Amino acid sequence: MTLDITVPVDIRDRERRSLACIFAHPDDETFSSAATLTHYSRDGVDCSLFCATDGDAGRSSGLPVASRADLGRLRRAELHEAAAILGVRSIQSAGLPDGELPQADAESLLGDIVHFLRVHRPQVVVTFGPEGGPNAHRDHRVISRLATAAFYLAGSPSEWPEQLDRGALTIHSARRLYYVSWEAPAPGDGVPHAVPLSARIDARPWHETKRKAFAAHRTQLSLRESFEKLAMGDTEDFALATGEPQRRSVIHDLFEGL
Repeated sequence: MTLDITVPVDIRDRERRSLACIFAHPDDETFSSAATLTHYSRDGVDCSLFCATDGDAGRSSGLPVASRADLGRLRRAELHEAAAILGVRSIQSAGLPDGELPQADAESLLGDIVHFLRVHRPQVVVTFGPEGGPNAHRDHRVISRLATAAFYLAGSPSEWPEQLDRGALTIHSARRLYYVSWEAPAPGDGVPHAVPLSARIDARPWHETKRKAFAAHRTQLSLRESFEKLAMGDTEDFALATGEPQRRSVIHDLFEGL
């Protein structure tokens, strides 16, 4: 049976600007979208963030931690600090084990992301592309697939109807889904090819804020060299994955034409 995912869009959702990012780890938001989040939050756009793990298998950059759980609590606090710097108003953390999303209950995580989209009702959704970002991380690849599915399923009344039973939530169809992207890498760079970019956000006005947000991720400061190399370009780039078409091949506003 073919699932009909065509649903009417509430006029209120067309009138408000809201951006939702769906990522796997604390600091993903800063590496990939810090300037974009700052740009839009300063312009009055409601920005929200879903983070699937607490990064409990990551580095601690020499900070003393007693256990994975201890590191996870520390990194969740860092995420909240960085997000506040970027102007993100709401964070939902699923708290799943870092590095183990391929083994996670995909149906449960997908339902959590659908719920997140129905609560925050974004016009634009940003997540990783299918290659899993510049480091091709397996958690990034999983979150890409699930965020893409949730983009469609959040608009279907037959999916997770228990979320709708009490009337507190209604179905929601976001209008565009973007993947994090970048220019084609040079041979031998060790960076995978991304879905070709179709949107470029000027990051230069927000470099100081982006570095400040990275500094809030104190357990990750040993990655500073990678951050400067991979994340501190003049633009943050995105590829339109699905949704309402762009009017131009490359735009400089994710909401252009909406």
